[in-house]
Amino acid sequence: MTETAKSSYYPIEFTIGEGKTDYEKYLSTVQLLTLQKPLEERVSPEELLFQVTHQTSELWMKQIQWDLDRILAFLPEQQLWQACRSFRLVNSMLKLLTAGVDQMGEHLSIQEYQKIRTALGQGSGMESPGFNRLLAYPTKLWTVFEGVLQHRQVDLKDIYRQYEQHPDLHTLAECYMDYDDLFHKWRTHHFDLVMRTIGVEANSLKGIPTKVLQRAVIERCFPQLLAVRNEITNESGLAYGGDPLDESSEEPPT
Repeated sequence: MTETAKSSYYPIEFTIGEGKTDYEKYLSTVQLLTLQKPLEERVSPEELLFQVTHQTSELWMKQIQWDLDRILAFLPEQQLWQACRSFRLVNSMLKLLTAGVDQMGEHLSIQEYQKIRTALGQGSGMESPGFNRLLAYPTKLWTVFEGVLQHRQVDLKDIYRQYEQHPDLHTLAECYMDYDDLFHKWRTHHFDLVMRTIGVEANSLKGIPTKVLQRAVIERCFPQLLAVRNEITNESGLAYGGDPLDESSEEPPT
């Protein structure tokens, strides 16, 4: 069954979806839109949402990797502005990934997801090639950041203590912090989705208890950025007369 083009923006001599327009050729829409299961093969009416969300997530992660590689190239050349610009894009895409997770949490019913799980075999989001590639980036990103600090002969604490003297380095450090926060939020929301759809005491399709996933959620990309905040806060507390918390006390100070 063909679909006649009614929009004035579509060449009237072309049938919608045949891949003959320049737009369709450029985006390979014929191939792209056949990557999802056809209606007759879906085990649930919500399976299309599940597939589209995960497929687009893999595409966003591909773009994130591209921009992280650009950051890894910019920073050894001391091109901080360009690196921050790429970080802004990366961090925006992390928000899209989180939004996709939240969308499934809001609209994927528990019973329908049980049907979708039967089509996954032993599949798991932990097997995502995009996600597993992203896990390798924090170490590389921190190495080049340390190289920038060494080149400028400044330490991390100085960037925050004397941020007005190092505005470009402070901005870069906060781009790293934003990435850390957003990556952590994405993983946390994904864990929340798992709890919402299959529970926290249930086993995954690989037989692993869901709560095991929680251990990875607490990991941070750049713990050094949290450590320097702890250090500065503790030093500031002593400066205005704050006493270290007596851990032996049963009652918190008032």
